[in-house]
Amino acid sequence: MPSNDIASFLDGVKRCFTRIELPTDAGLVARRGVVPEDRLTSIRRGYFWEAILVFLIVMAVVWCEYWLDKAGTMKFRIAVGAPAALWMFILSPIVHCRLDGPVFLQPHQQWNAMGWYFWEFRGLGNPLRYYIGANGQPPLIVKHWRAVAAVMAAMTLLYVSAAFNFSKEIDVLYARHYAAFGGKTGFILFLLCVIDLAWLFLCIPFMVRLDNFAQSLRFIVTFLIGVLVLIFVYNLFFQFVLEPHRAALESWHYIRLRGEPSSERLHALLHPLAIGGQWSGYVTWGWFQQLIFASYFGVLFGRAFPVDRSRTDLMKAVLCTATCFSLVHLPNVWLMVFTFTGGVFGTLLFFQMFNLFALGFSHGFGGSLLNQLTPINFSVGPSQMRGR
Repeated sequence: MPSNDIASFLDGVKRCFTRIELPTDAGLVARRGVVPEDRLTSIRRGYFWEAILVFLIVMAVVWCEYWLDKAGTMKFRIAVGAPAALWMFILSPIVHCRLDGPVFLQPHQQWNAMGWYFWEFRGLGNPLRYYIGANGQPPLIVKHWRAVAAVMAAMTLLYVSAAFNFSKEIDVLYARHYAAFGGKTGFILFLLCVIDLAWLFLCIPFMVRLDNFAQSLRFIVTFLIGVLVLIFVYNLFFQFVLEPHRAALESWHYIRLRGEPSSERLHALLHPLAIGGQWSGYVTWGWFQQLIFASYFGVLFGRAFPVDRSRTDLMKAVLCTATCFSLVHLPNVWLMVFTFTGGVFGTLLFFQMFNLFALGFSHGFGGSLLNQLTPINFSVGPSQMRGR
């Protein structure tokens, strides 16, 4: 990379820490004069209450097993959770595009309104454009082949780390198949090829928004730096404030410390393969979590407030999103604290880049590092209630 490009990139990373630059064509900023002001206020109010109602349904689906038996839990989740998921992931963008699309779509996006609402406005890849292209443009897999190659290289590197880190576990599960591939190395190479092909033809088309991936790289670097510093600070807090009281905290079910002491966990920073191995599995899980909380709730709250007009309204949207992300981690107090702070940081970045893979990839790093460096329980939900 030329020195000028490096300087420009580093300046972009610096701006991520010092400025908030909201794009006007990402589906958050309402166009003025399209509808009367009272109608716009009504639209915003609808977005807000949809987010609140759906979040309450999500919490009910998660926590129903606390009150219901196994059969009742299954019935409730099918009867309530399945329609809610259908609304969140499929119907909501379709309905909103029909009802208020012209308000949030820029003129150059009107020709493909449904596509923008369903894919790019949620930070997702567009599989139709990935394979076919549109409006005279070549397919995204061709037009943005460098971005595709970068994602493939990053994920392959993480999976190689996993192969080293979980070598013994792989032996236990798959040793009987090694002979058919000429040994363990051949088996691992075959498995990597299968996984890479799955990413190339199945995952990237849906999970990775390619048209702004290059612009999102500075946000990934910003998130990784921010999370690294924040989790290191958390580790120091546990070391010097809580570890001396570990025995006393043992009776406090929801805040007690677990596992190795914090001071002994810093050695994980010297073992990048361990972090990378865990990170490899956390990318897709982090992406799915952000599909719910950034792509759905974040977008709804972002449209519920005039985020482009004042930093106060922007922070209202960010805090609402982070609060939802935190509350779903009940009753794990420490995870609620971590996810709230991470939710604020992540939502602010997502509102500026609208690339869900970039956020999920970074989330995976944060979750893996937090697991390595903090002595806490990572389970959430009703199973963690005292006496369960």
